[in-house]
Amino acid sequence: MTDKQELKETLKLGTVAQVGCVVRNVSETIRNYEEIIGIGPFMTLDFKPEKGFIKGRRSDDMVLKIGIAQLTPELSLELIEVVTGDPYHKDFLEKHGEGVQHLGFITYDYDGVLARAEKLNIPVLMWAETDVPGMGHVRAAYLDTYEKVGVLFEVIEVTPP
Repeated sequence: MTDKQELKETLKLGTVAQVGCVVRNVSETIRNYEEIIGIGPFMTLDFKPEKGFIKGRRSDDMVLKIGIAQLTPELSLELIEVVTGDPYHKDFLEKHGEGVQHLGFITYDYDGVLARAEKLNIPVLMWAETDVPGMGHVRAAYLDTYEKVGVLFEVIEVTPP
């Protein structure tokens, strides 16, 4: 079995539910996407998780400005602007410019996916947990899959209110 087959079969992520793009300015990008491309409407929020960890250490200063548009009933586009404290989005922007940084997978087996990733020696780069108005309680983690597939995987669990 190849590394990629093992990754797919062992992680059992399911289908992509989100395409996450890092941008310099969420408001400007949303305006361009809505006016020029016709993508939207966008919901925007300031994301400051109640619990956040980066490389296993508590991170209390992470703040992201996020725009989300539902492209299809199954797929959303997430635009992310770093306000403070998030090295992964900031590093991506510096190295690659604006663009697709992660693919998000909604799961009902969050802890199981993280355990399977650990067995494959795929580190969790960062994770956050918080209540998001209109969505519910959200737990999300970035898996370090960039070298394997050219994009990070985000594992997302949403418990509705």
